Amino acid sequence: MALHSFSEIKTFDTCPFRYKLAYIDKIEVEDTIETFLGSRVHETLEKLYRDRIHEKLLTLEETIAFFNRRWEEEWRDTILIVNKEYNEKNYRKMGEAQIANYYKRYWPFDQGRIVAIETKEIIPLDEEGKYKVHIRIDRLNDMGDGVYEVHDYKTSLTLPIQEDLDKDIQLTLYSLWVKERFKDFKVARLVWHYLAFDREFDSYRRKEELEELRKEILNKINEIEQAQEFPPNVSSLCAWCSYKPLCPMWKHGIELQEKPENEYLNDPGVRLVDEYVRIKRELDEHRKEAEEKLEKLKEALILFCEREEVRVVFGTKNKITIKEYERLKLPSKDTENRECLIAALKEIGRLEEVSDINIHALNKIFENREWDDELINKIEKFLKKEKDYRIIISKK
Repeated sequence: MALHSFSEIKTFDTCPFRYKLAYIDKIEVEDTIETFLGSRVHETLEKLYRDRIHEKLLTLEETIAFFNRRWEEEWRDTILIVNKEYNEKNYRKMGEAQIANYYKRYWPFDQGRIVAIETKEIIPLDEEGKYKVHIRIDRLNDMGDGVYEVHDYKTSLTLPIQEDLDKDIQLTLYSLWVKERFKDFKVARLVWHYLAFDREFDSYRRKEELEELRKEILNKINEIEQAQEFPPNVSSLCAWCSYKPLCPMWKHGIELQEKPENEYLNDPGVRLVDEYVRIKRELDEHRKEAEEKLEKLKEALILFCEREEVRVVFGTKNKITIKEYERLKLPSKDTENRECLIAALKEIGRLEEVSDINIHALNKIFENREWDDELINKIEKFLKKEKDYRIIISKK
């Protein structure tokens, strides 16, 4: 039996290398402060609602006190704080504020009947039960008439886009378990609580949408199981990754940060990069200078040919042939003529052939008459023709 989780699938999509370290090599790393904060907030809201089920309504002061107690019990000085502008106390106060805002917004916490908190369930994805997925719902509410709410708490400092929530896989996957667990299920309301902003977002899922997701998750699991390579993927999430010191994209830079300046400057990697960049910069400067000289010589050769009425110019060992031809020129971007050209290419179903207006592709098509004359005539009126020259070097 293959048992998976949404976090595992998401990790693979985000960074296959991190997936390998976490789920194949099973390398344990220290939490980041963001992860630590999220865990303490989730524990506090779980405590709040579990007590509510038992007809015990915690005060705000008791709720904050529980959060702080759990923070002190679990805190370790090795927890990673990426943004050095802030310290442990800043994040702790941030957690207190998020819980306080949530408490005031939803007190007395009687919105629907709570049927599950921090679930630890498993759902089979195929008929044979070969593939199964962990289901971890922060809170599940029965709102009556077949409507179930899947709640998720977020301590993130960025707000989501509604379009992304409407495509969200995590809570949709959890809703699949809800559908199979509760026979009166009609629709799931997915609810995200962005605690740092005191904002609530939602999206709805019906039965037919949930079955489509089952196939999607099975395909993704199959992709993961067949993977042979796990390349690192650099993104904005790297800043908060606890595996960064092990990643080939960041390892050397992190090692340098820990070296004193004299060792840093003598590091063989640093010296190689600095020398490579220096030589590359020199080469680029020489190339630019040489290209400018070649362009001036080309102009001089063309003028010589026109003045002397020749097409081939001889040197000591080589000769140069000057070939004149017509080159197509596209209308400028953001002009009416450009838009008309795009519309005409779309109309004749040829836009993809020229890679969304690739002048080189168009030139090739026109030179070789690859399209019918009728199609070429429709497009030609939007293009200008310019005289150009081709320089051909050969032996005498």
